Amino acid sequence: METEGPRGAVVESAEPGPDGKTLRVCLAGFSPREISFAYLPPEYTGAFLCPGAVLGPEAEAALNHAAACLAAEKAALRLVARAEQYGAGLARKLERRGHGPDAVRTVLGRLLELGLVDDLRYAGLWLKSRVRRGKKGPRTLETALRAKGIDRETAAEALKAALTGEAEAGLLERCVRAGEKRPGRPGADIRFFLKREGFSAAAIEAFFGEKDT
Repeated sequence: METEGPRGAVVESAEPGPDGKTLRVCLAGFSPREISFAYLPPEYTGAFLCPGAVLGPEAEAALNHAAACLAAEKAALRLVARAEQYGAGLARKLERRGHGPDAVRTVLGRLLELGLVDDLRYAGLWLKSRVRRGKKGPRTLETALRAKGIDRETAAEALKAALTGEAEAGLLERCVRAGEKRPGRPGADIRFFLKREGFSAAAIEAFFGEKDT
C-alpha cells in the first residue's frame, strides 16, 4: 500500500535577507517570495519555514499575507520618501497600485505606529502655506481637509495650531480683500462672512478696530 505524500505546500528554501528582517522563501511549485518578520505571526517562524516543512492552509495564508504586506510596505515607503503622506490618501494610492485592502490596512497600522505616517503632521504642513498665502477661511480649509479623509478632530487640532494670532490676522485680511472684489458681497456683509468662515471673534474685532482708527 502506497503512503500518501505531504499535504500542503512544501518549503524548498528560506534564506534570510541581508538586514536579518526579511526572508526569501521558496515553496515547491511556486515562485520565490519575500516576507518580513514584522508581518508574520510568531507561531509561524522558526521550524515553520525550515526546508522540507509542510505548510497547512492557515500557515500558507499567513505567509502570503506577510509577502503582500512587505510589497505594500515597499510601495508605501517610496511614496513617503517623495512627500508627506496621510493615512486615507496613502491607502487609496496603494490600492490603486494593486495592493489588497487587508495588506494595506496592516501596513498603514505599522507605519502609523512607527510615526512614518501622521495625519496631524500632514494636515499641519498642508495648512502652512494656505494660511500664509491663501484666501480661504478656516471653515473652508477644514472642509478641504475632511474631504481628503482627515478626521474632524485632527483637522480642528491642526487648524488651531496653524491659526496663531498673526497668521489668522493675515488670512482674515486676504479673505476680506478677496470678498470685497466679489459681486454681491457689500461691505456690510463682511463680518457675517468672516464669522461663517470660522474666524475668531477676537480676530474680526481686531481687524475692524484697526480699520476704524
